Amino acid sequence: MELFHSFEITQIVGNVWYVVLGFILFDVVTGLLASAVERKLNSSVNYIGLLRKVGEFVALAFLVFVDAYTRSDGYIIKLGVGMIVAYEGLSIIENFSRMGIDIKFVTKYFDKNKVGKGDNK
Repeated sequence: MELFHSFEITQIVGNVWYVVLGFILFDVVTGLLASAVERKLNSSVNYIGLLRKVGEFVALAFLVFVDAYTRSDGYIIKLGVGMIVAYEGLSIIENFSRMGIDIKFVTKYFDKNKVGKGDNK
């Protein structure tokens, strides 16, 4: 089990790992704020959202195993981290729009059903 002996994910992924953690944290916080603004704060919906975040970490752990098995030198993990950062970034932008923060220069490319709901104020 040499894979787990003194295993440090930042040695494989680099400091991008902290970026992923930051993006996930910001998405959770902005999602809660957007739900509060829309008066749709619901513990069961929040629970499902948190389970999805745990699923992202499980997916990242799976990519660590795939990367180690294929000996890809961290490239598969970096691809997965990049996809998670992109997904979370889009979600954060949607949450800002739901809160009524005007970012139309970015959200004009998004699905109209997901963004712009807070603009009516």
